Amino acid sequence: MASNPGGTRALSRRGFLLGTGLAAGTLTGACAGPQAAGSGIDSFSAVFKGSGADESLDPGTSHLFIDEVRLKALYDGLFEVDDTMRPVPRLAASAEPNAEGTRWRVTLRDARWHDGTKATAADVLFTLSRVLGPAGRQPFIAASTLDLVDLGQSREIGERTAEIALKRPSFEFRTALAAYGTRIIRNGTKDLSRPVGTGPFRFESFRPGREMVATSYDGYWDGAPKIATLRILGAENDARLSAVRSGQADFADELTPTAAKTARGAGNLRVQATPNSGIYYFAMKTDRPPFDNADVRRALMRMVDRQELVTVALQGDGQISNDVFGKGFQYHADDLPQHTFDPDAAKALLRKAGVPNLTIDLFTAPAATGFVEAANLFAEQAKQSGVTVRVRVGSGDTYYSEALKTGQLTMGQSGPLPVPNHFASRLLTGSPQNRTNWSDPEFDELYATALATASEARRAALYHRMHEILYDRGGFVFWGISSWNNAAPADYRAIPAGVPNALNWARFDKVSR
Repeated sequence: MASNPGGTRALSRRGFLLGTGLAAGTLTGACAGPQAAGSGIDSFSAVFKGSGADESLDPGTSHLFIDEVRLKALYDGLFEVDDTMRPVPRLAASAEPNAEGTRWRVTLRDARWHDGTKATAADVLFTLSRVLGPAGRQPFIAASTLDLVDLGQSREIGERTAEIALKRPSFEFRTALAAYGTRIIRNGTKDLSRPVGTGPFRFESFRPGREMVATSYDGYWDGAPKIATLRILGAENDARLSAVRSGQADFADELTPTAAKTARGAGNLRVQATPNSGIYYFAMKTDRPPFDNADVRRALMRMVDRQELVTVALQGDGQISNDVFGKGFQYHADDLPQHTFDPDAAKALLRKAGVPNLTIDLFTAPAATGFVEAANLFAEQAKQSGVTVRVRVGSGDTYYSEALKTGQLTMGQSGPLPVPNHFASRLLTGSPQNRTNWSDPEFDELYATALATASEARRAALYHRMHEILYDRGGFVFWGISSWNNAAPADYRAIPAGVPNALNWARFDKVSR
């Protein structure tokens, strides 16, 4: 068997045989390496939930958890968020607004691309122009979050400082710069098949749905990683646990509650459970019948038994949610009364809407733990409100792309995001990840007003009103929040355990032995 690109060690015969069975739910190409001298690690394999053909290395369009892991290894954002969803500087050393919040000066750290050239203000402006570029191209995730940027008035001020002009005021711009889809790419980049980033690892190879290989970048501004060769692999639930238990992988992410319990029983593994991490929802398409009627949406919020869904579909490893995003994070509307399971109230709302004997299709897939189980359980719950739910099961590999466009009612799982970024990327009119096709002029106006408000307390009040609108008649039913379980051999240090989408999640550059 030929060696891997870039001189990394060839897979063992055992690893090759294991890798041939991905379609059957086994791991692809894992090969945990021996410990190098000192605290260094020759090779480290981390296995995540795979998503097949949907996987990508484009920082502007990638939206899957496993995509984010790979991008985190290769690139930097100007900001990322901590576990409370507040922005912290990364590639940016600082970002400061003028008094009106209409111009921001962003100064970069002394960082270099993987080929040794300096990261500059021109790279920042190029990345923004790519995200906000000509219409008709594939939509960029951060396009709506950053649409207030005025590219024509933005400019370089010295090699490492950019002045970013805004079309309207925003005092949340640091948070916007931490959004999905904002990692900085090099000025003039056209081909992303062999990425050159500023992140802790250099790109070596990528096979979508299977494996990315990267090597330590000794010139990383935040310190060279201890891992010489990093492999990010995709596999299904059982294969992730099997790989880390057998020693064919060094880290397994997003273990099911059952798998986490099994891993805890293995004396050589340490399991980390991060609460408030996986956010589960139903998404109603608000632009088409029957969910173009607000009373039908209100009814669905009342025909969901959230506690039963958490107990059964999430095996009790979580807590119920309340139909607005961001529980436990900045700007969440904690004071809204909990929506409860109330079939009689649901029936009354359906009669008011003129659809007392409603039949709806629910599109789901085994794309995350408990999806199919939750769909079938909800179909049983809905019967008590006189509603027939027909569950359609699609492919887990392409589910999120299909669910964005298809059906009446879909499902999803999100990692934590700052509330303003959730609004911008999923709920403003025309947002590229608008899974409910929500379009509400009052909501859009409140968001614009909040951004232009310098006082954090006043912004919080405006965001609260936006949450009230969604709580009353929005298109999401957020029913549960799960813990996020990972496992690794107990002798590793600094194994990442932050909430998904945050700075400390899936960051392997500090791992050592």
